[in-house]
Amino acid sequence: MNRRAVASLAISVIFCTLMACGSPGQTGPSVSQRATGLAQTAAALLTSTAAASVTPVTPTVPPTATIMPTATISPVPVTDTPSPTATATPCPNLKADFVADVNVPDGTHFAPGSDFKKTWRLRNSGDCAWTTDYTLRYVGGEPMSGVTISLPNAVPPGATIDLTISLVAPTSPGKHIGRWQLFTPDGSAFGTKPYVQIMVS
Repeated sequence: MNRRAVASLAISVIFCTLMACGSPGQTGPSVSQRATGLAQTAAALLTSTAAASVTPVTPTVPPTATIMPTATISPVPVTDTPSPTATATPCPNLKADFVADVNVPDGTHFAPGSDFKKTWRLRNSGDCAWTTDYTLRYVGGEPMSGVTISLPNAVPPGATIDLTISLVAPTSPGKHIGRWQLFTPDGSAFGTKPYVQIMVS
């Protein structure tokens, strides 16, 4: 019930009471006393109604934001240490000597386009061993379809080795010569230059 309705009700009650109190022949408190009591009752009703109708407003406090701790990432130092590269130590005294033509002596006759093999015997006359990384390569004259070969085995100082090349006789008649030489793993030529000399007819 709102305050206006309560006030109207209180006034109606006071009015009715005053009317009743003014009736002839009635005994008891005087009209003024009753009016004062009724006014106090009406005031109490208005106060209690006002107190009941007022709803306290509780302020809403926004939630406090919680700041999460920030993770600290420490950089991990990366050390990229290159692996040492193995380097071949050059031999100060690297030599190769011709020993013999094992086959196909100089001036051997072949038909044009004939296949044949030439073998030389060479001696390691230096101070360092030859390894299988050493090669025998064509260096001059006519290659006669020969290709580079690797040494089939290691050759210590003072030892000999037989090296064979597969060749094809040229098609033109006459004398033909091809020269070959040993090379170190790093591509340096050394020593004698064995050759093949044939006649095509």
